[in-house]
Amino acid sequence: MSKRVIVMLLIGVNAVLLTVLTLTAGRLPEARAQAAPLASNYLMVAGEINSDHDALYILDLPTRAMHVFEMDRTTRKLVHLDARDLKLDFREGR
Repeated sequence: MSKRVIVMLLIGVNAVLLTVLTLTAGRLPEARAQAAPLASNYLMVAGEINSDHDALYILDLPTRAMHVFEMDRTTRKLVHLDARDLKLDFREGR
């Protein structure tokens, strides 16, 4: 095979690969969340405690409580740090 034939063959293969990539990468799969009956009872927010530690705040709406979790990097598990009773914290007359 001559050098010209090999170059033309490589250009053709690249064109086919580019076409396939363009056709398949153009559409992302659609994400669908599952509906849970009690999903609206909780609210989760990720936040920062300080520059080295992140936290997960969970608001329990029926009991009006807030729980704070932190990731233990050694065991790679969530650790419950604290809980607050929001009814007491936000009561009137304070």
